[in-house]
Parts: sequence; C-alpha cells; structure tokens
Amino acid sequence: MNEEIKDKLRQHAGKILLGGTGALLALSVVTLGAVLLSDGPAASDTQADAVVHKLEGNLGDAQAKLATQHTALLVQLPGMDIERVNRDRATGRSLLLSLTDSSASTRTVKEQQVLLDARYAFLDHKSRVLTEFVPEWMTATGATKGAGTTYTLADLDIDLSRVQGLHYSYTGVARLDPVRVGPDRNSAAKSEFLVFTYSTSHDGTVTSLDAYRASSKTRDALAAASEEQPSPQADRVSKAPTASARTPEDPDET
Repeated sequence: MNEEIKDKLRQHAGKILLGGTGALLALSVVTLGAVLLSDGPAASDTQADAVVHKLEGNLGDAQAKLATQHTALLVQLPGMDIERVNRDRATGRSLLLSLTDSSASTRTVKEQQVLLDARYAFLDHKSRVLTEFVPEWMTATGATKGAGTTYTLADLDIDLSRVQGLHYSYTGVARLDPVRVGPDRNSAAKSEFLVFTYSTSHDGTVTSLDAYRASSKTRDALAAASEEQPSPQADRVSKAPTASARTPEDPDET
C-alpha cells in the first residue's frame, strides 16, 4: 500500500507542481484585473507595468518555493531498494533454515531455545518463535525423541509486505519435504508448510521474526494445490499463495 501511494505521488508530482504554479498565475491575473478596474479606464500604463512587475516577482518566488517543496517531496519518497529486498530475502531464507534444522537436532527443546536466543539478538524469552514454534516443531517432527525427520527446502515464496520509512517487512510461505525419517517416525511423513514474517532495518539487520507451522488441514490444502502446478523451484520468489496460517488458537490437527 505504501509503495502504491509513493508511485502515485511520484507520477503526479509534476502535475502537482504545475497545478500550483497555474493557480498562482490565475490569482495574479485576477489581482491585476482588479487593480486596473479600480482605477477605471484612466489607469496609466506606468501603474499597470508596476503592478505586472510586482506580480511577476511574486509569481517567480512562489514557483521557486514550489520547486523546493517538490524536490523535498521526492527525497521523502525514495524508490524501493531492489538490491536490499534481494538481500533481505536471502536473510529470510537463512532464518527459516536455522529454525527448521532443529527437526534433525539431538538437542532438547530447551537447548535449542538457548542456542537460538544466543544467536539472534531480536529473539528473547517472550518471543513466540522460542516459546511456541520451536517446541511444537520439534515435537511434530520427532526431534524431542532424538534426531527427527530431516527436511529439505522444496519451495519458498517471500514477498515484501510493507515499507515504513527505512524498515521493510516480509511475509513468506515455505514448503519442506521429508528426505530422512527419524527412527520414531513412520515412513509416511508428509511435507510441512511454514508461514513466517520478519522485518529488517536500513542496514539489513532483522528486527523481528514470527513463524507458524501450518495446521494439517492447511498443509493438505497447500499440498494439493502444489501438485496441480508445475514442479516448483527452490527459493522461487513470486506472490505467496493464499494460506491460512496456523495461529496459537488454531490447534494442529495432526
């Protein structure tokens, strides 16, 4: 939404400047006519020239002021930094892989929480990634009983969802396919879908992260939809499929 507003303002910035100048010119003409009419037909050419000269000076000053404001407006509406978006997407992919790698870990849930907490400054004891996602993911994938199912990243969509000043926010949907099933898991392990959001500051530092494992119902729906499409490529960046993310109020049905 912010980008649409910025694009529209950029497209019409010139029209805004031209419109403002035209309005001032029209006002000047009206003012000149009023002055001349007030003196009647006997108004001298000297008076008229003086009024025109003064109005032209005022108009020039107004045009310069509008030009300055126009330049300031464009400075405040910078274009989206595509290179930064690409770097931020790579960062998001790394975060996702770090979180999901815990499925094959032999660490306990607490040990995994401590590891992530120490690695990422934006996570703390109140983070839902640590208190909700990690325990659920490790339990669902069998990691709480030793090394669980190992997954490979099969498909990843990351979209820029919001731009607020120098802060960019992203939404991603990932599909992970099982490649090795842990000893305590049956061989019918299914693909997993994760929905995650994160934000970055101007220097690419991650400032927030949230992640959810899709419920079984959502997972099956996404799996069915993906089977109807051509084989996806890992880290394909396009519009994220519409999916109902599992929230804490949406218990997993697995």
